[in-house]
Amino acid sequence: MNIEQKVLMAKRGDQAAFTELILEKKSSLYRIAYSYTRNREDAFDVVSDAVYKAYISLHKLNEPAQFYTWLIRILINCALNLRKANGRLVLTDKPLSQETDAREDQDALIDLYQAIDALGEPEKTIIILKYLEDMTIEQVAAVMNSPVGTIKTRLNRALKELRLELKEAII
Repeated sequence: MNIEQKVLMAKRGDQAAFTELILEKKSSLYRIAYSYTRNREDAFDVVSDAVYKAYISLHKLNEPAQFYTWLIRILINCALNLRKANGRLVLTDKPLSQETDAREDQDALIDLYQAIDALGEPEKTIIILKYLEDMTIEQVAAVMNSPVGTIKTRLNRALKELRLELKEAII
């Protein structure tokens, strides 16, 4: 059964079909939410909130083939709403390792996350979807409801900002 058939069944009230749709992308949804929150519990809250909102709004989805694009949009909006409600969230809840090599890797990762957090929301979303979720430019454009050219321009700008920020962090 393809996505469109499952979405149509879910729209008709089949909870099992909706559950199946969500379970197919649960790890991806969590990774995106965690990219925004940097906190396990908040990421689970964002995913739960997004799934709930998608379930109650499913009847509004006009194109069943675009279900995952629509769901990711809802998820990103939920993550942004949580950030607004809580202010800037902590970068990570994981303790740093005692080993020097692992510590250097974690420091570099923290620098990267801080640089990504410093980006504007559209650029940050593009970086997360493109590099953390391995989406194509076309898929990112669909999720963000923007032209491909705009996504390419914002991606280029975001990468330049990240290079500059990370170069300063190293120096």
